[in-house]
Amino acid sequence: MGTDTLTGRAAVGTADIPTGGAVPKGVATEQSVGERASWLIGRLRNMSPAEVAYRVEEQLRRAISRRRTPTFESMIAGGDTLPNIPGLAEAVTNLAAETPRLLEDWADDLERVERNAFRFLGRDWPIRAGMPNWHQDPVTASNWPQDTYCYDIPYRHASDIGDVKYVWELGRLRYLQTVAAHANATNDGAAAALCVRHVMSWLDSNPPFKGVGWATGIEVALRAISIIIVATLLPDDAFSPSQRRQLLAGLAAHGYWLARFPSRFSSANNHLIAEVCGLHLLGTLAPNLAPAARWEKIGRDVLEAEVDRQFLPDGVGAEQSPTYAAFSAEFFLLSGQVAALVGRPFPDAYWESLARHTVAIKAQMDERGFVPAIGDDDEGRVISCGLREENYVASILGCLAQTAARPDLAPPVVEPSLRNAFFGLPDSGPVGAAGVASFVDGGYSIGRDRDNGREVMWVMDHGPLGYLSIAAHGHADALAVWLHVDGEPLIVDAGTFQYHADEGWRAHFRSTPAHNTLTVGGADSSVISGTFNWSSKANATLLDLKRDDQWSIEAEHDGYADRFGIVHRRKLERMWAGKYRITDRVLGGKSPTPVEAGFLFAPDVEVRREEASWVAIRNGVAVLRIDHEGPLTGHVLRGQESPKRGWYSPNFGARIPACLLSFSGDLAAGNAVYFNFSILSGR
Repeated sequence: MGTDTLTGRAAVGTADIPTGGAVPKGVATEQSVGERASWLIGRLRNMSPAEVAYRVEEQLRRAISRRRTPTFESMIAGGDTLPNIPGLAEAVTNLAAETPRLLEDWADDLERVERNAFRFLGRDWPIRAGMPNWHQDPVTASNWPQDTYCYDIPYRHASDIGDVKYVWELGRLRYLQTVAAHANATNDGAAAALCVRHVMSWLDSNPPFKGVGWATGIEVALRAISIIIVATLLPDDAFSPSQRRQLLAGLAAHGYWLARFPSRFSSANNHLIAEVCGLHLLGTLAPNLAPAARWEKIGRDVLEAEVDRQFLPDGVGAEQSPTYAAFSAEFFLLSGQVAALVGRPFPDAYWESLARHTVAIKAQMDERGFVPAIGDDDEGRVISCGLREENYVASILGCLAQTAARPDLAPPVVEPSLRNAFFGLPDSGPVGAAGVASFVDGGYSIGRDRDNGREVMWVMDHGPLGYLSIAAHGHADALAVWLHVDGEPLIVDAGTFQYHADEGWRAHFRSTPAHNTLTVGGADSSVISGTFNWSSKANATLLDLKRDDQWSIEAEHDGYADRFGIVHRRKLERMWAGKYRITDRVLGGKSPTPVEAGFLFAPDVEVRREEASWVAIRNGVAVLRIDHEGPLTGHVLRGQESPKRGWYSPNFGARIPACLLSFSGDLAAGNAVYFNFSILSGR
């Protein structure tokens, strides 16, 4: 198999194969070594010969870098001027004047950062005096190794320490962006000094290339971007001359590492986009670093090539996750904006691809600005909203609509954030029109109606599992559905929960029974072979689409064909106002097959049996009735441990019980089971 000259597409990710050398005491256990071996075997199955050759060469570079790295201060080629995004400081001052609530939020962020009162990924960090403990897991209170070469730390398999995502989130320094914005807008010298102390503390505590903060390029890139934003927003004299030199040397180390270990092959997803955005910004905004011109060219070339790969021809994100698509879009937006500000804009085709993504996201958005949670979501952001939650996809949609000069594509609800200082603050846009929109490349069809006075939005998945050979962030959700009523998710995705800390829970939240589709023989439609790997993938096909008042969407997938000789076919149709039907069939197979069809409800929804029907109740009001026809038996499951059923992850690191309406039994080939949904008019 050939490889792409920019990304070497043929198989797996960059920071994926562990190097040799000493394993930190207290990190590698006998179990973790076995897990690493199992993980590596799973990845090897996806490797082409070109991939294997590249990984061998990459390992050699890692071994060399363990013992030999440049003197980064020698890369400072001309003066100690720090990177500066043109016009950003003034834009932040103006945004704060226009939206006083933002200034209040930033002041609150400052107060919390002063106390080290951090809350990320649904977890509170232990409050401590002085600087943060950059290496401590907030859940286990254990520390990641501080002085160990980054590629010798088995962070994927160190469950005794915790999920590395937590310490990575702190080390991105993203929380300093709004503190710096406060310092900028109010001329607060104390806030500026606090930012300086945190940046220098991280650099002092994480020398190149020691600790997990250097173990993967996306973390290096996001930290570099945060430092650039903070440096832009602080006054010129915030850093002393010696600190400026140290900071520039630190940024040189970040750029060097990003260029040396790019995410290639099947990890060339959002990780690659983060890395090349970081390189592009460093190369563009820090011309006094000797490799700057080369970094800018690498970043620019890859960004231009990747924009049509990360988004499919119909605009849907290739990773099959709206939040990961928004994450990649934010990187593309930021690099594109900076390039325009320095007079070296990206071509029109770059922006046209982002405009197609804007249309696709708008089509999936309900009247309150929410899109279904599909696939993985680890709450990655580029530009900070501060120490609070946000409707991230809606925020990115607003920025996309603003840069595309398409006010009709803006979200129906706009919540200002620091991001709007970069891209402008849009007015709220219209709610999507009633009818059916279908995205064949991305594999989603959306039916939107206003029935019984309520906005109803259905989404059905008939697309690929995910992106590239390992489909890292996809879930086994072929033919799943999602339902929003009145701008509130009702039938929902189970979510993500965790990546590295518990492989059993990771597998559950990616599994077919955790999604609103049909499970055959207790098996997943795509077969999991590791936390981000799959050994086989279901292929879904859209069979028929009708767009009139009685619209319908019909599709099938082959995920059970090899194991059971069965194809699952599903039809979602609008019968009449407020009435919808899902029909499930299994085609093939030699005898009745055990199946399970599940519908997971948002955690604030109670599901009750009323005579022959089930009723979904939110805030004491019945919003949906479900009637069933066929040989299956229905049960409501909630927070069940064995097997795992009825769990919902509202954010990364959290899981709570939720009502799963599960229908199970035997279904013979060619027979059908029907689920009738009635939207109830009460409010």
